[in-house]
Formats: sequence, structure tokens, C-alpha cells
Amino acid sequence: MDHMMKQWIARSFATLTVFANIAVVCADSSEQLSSNRSGNVNPATVQSQLDALRSQLDSAEAANNAVRLELDEAKANVTNDEWLNQERAASIALLVEDVLADSSARNNLRGNGVMMGWSDGFHLSSADGQFRLNIGGLVQSQTMSRWLGVNTVGGNNYDQWRWGFGMSRAQLNFGGTAFGSGLEYYMEMGWGRADPYNLTGQGSFFTARMWDAWLKFRLNSEMSIKAGQFMLPFTREALIEAPYQMAVFPSVIEYRMGLERAAAVQFDWEQKDSRFSLALSNGSPAIFQAPFWGAFDPVAPWPALEKDTLYSVTMRHEWKLLGDWDQFNQFTSPPGSERGIMIGLAGHRQNTERDTPVPVGGFPDVVFWGITGDITMQYDGASLFASIIYERLIDFSPVLPRINFLSLVVQGSTYVTNQTELFARWERGGPDEQGAGGDQLDILTVGMNHYIDGQDMKITADLGFSFGEVSNFMANTETGWIGDQERRNQMVFRTQLQLMF
Repeated sequence: MDHMMKQWIARSFATLTVFANIAVVCADSSEQLSSNRSGNVNPATVQSQLDALRSQLDSAEAANNAVRLELDEAKANVTNDEWLNQERAASIALLVEDVLADSSARNNLRGNGVMMGWSDGFHLSSADGQFRLNIGGLVQSQTMSRWLGVNTVGGNNYDQWRWGFGMSRAQLNFGGTAFGSGLEYYMEMGWGRADPYNLTGQGSFFTARMWDAWLKFRLNSEMSIKAGQFMLPFTREALIEAPYQMAVFPSVIEYRMGLERAAAVQFDWEQKDSRFSLALSNGSPAIFQAPFWGAFDPVAPWPALEKDTLYSVTMRHEWKLLGDWDQFNQFTSPPGSERGIMIGLAGHRQNTERDTPVPVGGFPDVVFWGITGDITMQYDGASLFASIIYERLIDFSPVLPRINFLSLVVQGSTYVTNQTELFARWERGGPDEQGAGGDQLDILTVGMNHYIDGQDMKITADLGFSFGEVSNFMANTETGWIGDQERRNQMVFRTQLQLMF
């Protein structure tokens, strides 16, 4: 029975007993008073009534004592029950904690606490978050058409229009973290052009290749070290990955004066409004490698030369004046995105080991250095990009002791709907020596992007016009531009369907 109920019953019983006794005494007293008024007083009767009242009071006192004992016992029982409830709660909590700990230990021992799914890409991860694998892919399929007037040099008379289908790449990429978030990794491999930079004369071959493969060790929240194969931190166009370019391909200037990929070790320091990269590498194959000295490896990345590079250093510094770092991973600025402004400045220098003693038919040590500056502006539905590159070769050969290269690229875009973007790009540049091509490349490209599902699914179409000669040195077969020895104007039309996941 509930302790509170017991208390109420005991109190009610004592109260009723006392009131009953008082009622009896009062009744007897009233009767006696009535007798006294009538004059019949009996002392013996009065004494017996007093004795009876005393006996009844004693009984009431005994009942009260019994009730008091019952109440004390009830209070003691309540205290004991509360103590038992606290003990039970502590025991149950300890038991639950032991069960959870045992379950976690069994999960880790079995090693099957794996999570998988889709979150802006497919991923697998361990239950404790120590390991994560992100899986992605990219397919780019193109249609190209080129117009070129009849070229009579060497008796080559061919049709003015040429067209065909092609692919620039079909790749898979794997990245993520291992042993916690302090170690990152990335691999990008598949099928693509053996030589997209047209450095070895085998640019039209489609073969298995590896683009990137690197490990990044994060030293703290701002600093990290990356080792492996990746794009050297020089031009802005090179650092924008293929699926995030504006046109079907980067500029022809980039394909000749960009540094391409190399095996390297790179130090990165990123702060809120600035970031800095320093790379020590095997050297870049740009400008003077295979075009003059012949092919040595049909699949990138190539070493700097057939002989080892003495040293190669690349540095880039970027300042973010407005916006967020992530938005500068692409050229476009979709409607509703944040405004941003970023300025970049980079430099590169490498020295080449001597081939054979000079002047016994060999080449001297080649010094190759270059600088570039660029600005990127994004305006919530419009964008503007401009860059300038200067590079110099010193002691390249007794015939060409010094070659200077200067180029300029300007690109802008604007959205006409939430999914359709118009863009234009002008590029001009090249070497100042006739022995290295001589003539300046001058190309204007206009086009559009239709984003079916952002960058993951889009259609790109562009049309390019060249003003003057495209020298064999500056030509690039992947982009559709070929050498023209008669200074005839070329026109290249390209379309591309892109799927990325």
C-alpha cells in the first residue's frame, strides 16, 4: 500500500477515536447535569463517571501513540525506498554504459562499420571517420570542324572543311583521407590524349595515362606538403581543372607556355586572404623540350629533358580581395553566387644539365625562367579573367642563344538565363625569334555554355577565328588548331558534352 495512504488512514482512525470518546463523555455529563438540576445528586455515580472518562482518555492516548509509531515507520520506509531507487538508477546507467562500450569494441574488431552513399559524389568511409574514399569520373566528348583555305605549300591541296568526332578524356578519380584528416590523397587516371600539350609530336594518340597522383600531409590548419605528380603552380588556366574551364579547351597560349604536370614536392600555405605555393620539381617540358629536341616519352608527365634537370623551382602567390577560395576553382560565376576578386603572381626557373661539352656539337646549359600575373573577377552572373605571361630561354643553342615569349589572354562571360552563359576569349602571343616560329598567335573565340546540372552535366560550343598565321610551333592538334604556312585565316568550331560525377 502507498505510504501516503497509510498515513491518512492512521490519522483518520486516531481522530475518530478521540471524537467518539469525547462524545460519550459529553453525553454522560449532560445526563448528570440534568439529574443535578432535578435535585438527585449521587456522589458514587459522579465518581464512576470520572473513572470512566479517565479510562477513555488513557485509551485515546494509547491510540495516539500507536498512530505515531505507524507514521514513523512509514517515513522510514519512504526514505529507504528513495535510496533503493537511486541505487537502481545508478546500476542501470552503469549497465547501459557497459553494453555500449562492448558494442563499439565489437564493431571496431569486426572492421565492418563502413558507411557509403552520395554526397556531391560517391563515397565510402569508416565508422570512426579515420578513412574516407571519394570516387568520381569525367567524360568529355567533342565534335570539331575546321575551315582552312587551300594550302599550296608543298603541293598540299585539300578540302577547305574538315570535321570529325573525338574525345579528350575518359577518367576516374579517387581521393579522400587516411588515418584521420591530416593525410589526403588523390589519383586521376583513365584514357586521354598522350600529349595534349603537343610537345612530342604524338598529340593525336589516345592512350591510357595518369594525370595526377599525390599525397598531402597537413602540418596544421594553414600549412601542408604535397608530394607526387600534379600541375605546377604557375598559370591560372593550368590550375583550373578540365571540367571547370570556360571554353571547350584552355587557350592555345596555355598549351604552349604553360608548365604542364611534373613530379614534384610542393609546400602550401593558405590563410584567410592569401595563399602561397612553392614547388621543387623535375622541371617543365614547356616551350623548348620536345619541339626542338625530339620525343622521349609519349605519355605525360615528361621529365624536363632527355637529360635530368639540374634544378627547377616554381612559386605562386594569390591574394583574395573579395569572396571565398572555393569559388575560384572555376571560371564561371553562376547567378546567385558570391562576388569575388583574386590576383595571382607566379614565377618559374629551371636549369638544364649539359648534354655534351660545348662546342663539340652539344648544347650549353639552358636557363628557362618565366613570370605571370593574372586577375579573376566574379560578379554574380558574370566573370572576367586576364593574364599575361613572359618567359625567356637563355643559351638554348648556338643558333638561338636567347628567345623571349610574351602572351596575353583576356576572357569574359555573362549569363543570359540561369542556365545559359555566353563567353568570349582573346589570346595573342608567341616567340620573338623566327627560328622558334616568330609569328604572333592571334585568336578570338566566342561561345556558350548550357548547364543542364551545373558543371556535372553541361554542353559547350565555341567558334574560333585566327587572324594571321598559326605557326607550327604554336599549333595544337587537340584544340583543333593546325599550322598554317601561308598566313591564311583559320576557323575552328567545337562542341563538347561533359558528364562528371
